[in-house]
Amino acid sequence: VFVKLKLINGSEELTSVVIYEDQTSDDIRKIFMLKCDITDFRLILKLRNKRGSVVPLSYQSFEASSREEPFTLEAVQPHATVPLTSRSVNNDATYSIEDRVRGISDRVALLEKAIVELPERRREKINDDLVQISGQVSFLLQKMDKTTSSHWKGMFQKNPLW
Repeated sequence: VFVKLKLINGSEELTSVVIYEDQTSDDIRKIFMLKCDITDFRLILKLRNKRGSVVPLSYQSFEASSREEPFTLEAVQPHATVPLTSRSVNNDATYSIEDRVRGISDRVALLEKAIVELPERRREKINDDLVQISGQVSFLLQKMDKTTSSHWKGMFQKNPLW
């Protein structure tokens, strides 16, 4: 397997490594570290195929490579490829927070206005309900007056013949 080694200092070199089927990923890692003269065991080894995808260090993941298209082995510090970001709050987040605070303050102002009108609105609602109930009661009283003035004739007009 041909491997192009990329070190931390930016140097590159091409080397070939023989990998056997019975070797574990730790053995393969040690072979790469010995072959490439890497003494710092804290370094992270990233093996990439010709497309640039990271490949696991196992026998099954290796396929024959040529000098023209070798695997690329990167020896990097832990978290070295993670880009640094500032620790400040994003401007979009601050605008979002300001919008939410403004929305909440508007809602509180509407509630304060509604609290002043609340007793009047409650009285109007109670009066509307009372008018509706009094209309229903008067309707029921009319129906009851009509039923009490009629005479009960019973179910049978003639005697049953049983």
